[in-house]
Amino acid sequence: MSFRRALPAQFCLLLVAALAMRLGFPLILIVPLTGMLMLAAMVPWTEVRALMTVVLGFCTLVWAVMTVMRVELRMALEQPYLRLAAILGCVTLFNAWAAWLLWSSRKAIRAELAATSER
Repeated sequence: MSFRRALPAQFCLLLVAALAMRLGFPLILIVPLTGMLMLAAMVPWTEVRALMTVVLGFCTLVWAVMTVMRVELRMALEQPYLRLAAILGCVTLFNAWAAWLLWSSRKAIRAELAATSER
């Protein structure tokens, strides 16, 4: 897997770590920071890619729920909410894209291995 495919995943894990600090859960920092180290240290790719895809999928779900909750709160307080919805929506889509990049690289490597074993 190329470094370019892992870089968005690294950034997403960093965003999740910042979110955990913002919400006041410093012990949860262990999960995204460990994931970042596993991606950076190039631990056996098959297991790491599958695990990081699941983690990033869960993070996408967390960001989506956070977006809905924050926008509903702003709407209830009659404050402007459109910019917040756009920013958090983009973060959610970026997380989903990073998960898809890791997942598609997993499929590409499987196809490559299958092609080399046929030779």
